[in-house]
Amino acid sequence: MKQFLLACFLIAVPVAGFSFFQIYFNTTPALASQAALGDLSAMQAVINDTLAIAEKGDLVAAEKRVTDYETLWDTAEPTLRPMNKDAWSNVDEASDHVLKALRAKAPDPAHVKETLTTLLGALADPSKPLN
Repeated sequence: MKQFLLACFLIAVPVAGFSFFQIYFNTTPALASQAALGDLSAMQAVINDTLAIAEKGDLVAAEKRVTDYETLWDTAEPTLRPMNKDAWSNVDEASDHVLKALRAKAPDPAHVKETLTTLLGALADPSKPLN
């Protein structure tokens, strides 16, 4: 019985230590970027929808859908901006590029997709500057 318990202990300790290490070090970057402005998943969902619409070639519908994002972003500004002004500015700049691209007189589909993809990256990690 003692040998069985010793064997279990000798297996469990390294597995637990390895698991703790993997969980801590694999989630730290995600938590750090999320901590910059909190949970932006609702905004990411809207931008993913907008990108899907834009990829189908319907830039008019994409412009309408991005208005939902703009409303979410503007409503959250008083909360998000004080949390981390630099991170907020990174996302805000990417947002401005998207709005400008979609609201151009003759939107360029490739440029719209590029700006939406950049915005998704900024929402995923607001701490990274665009340039």
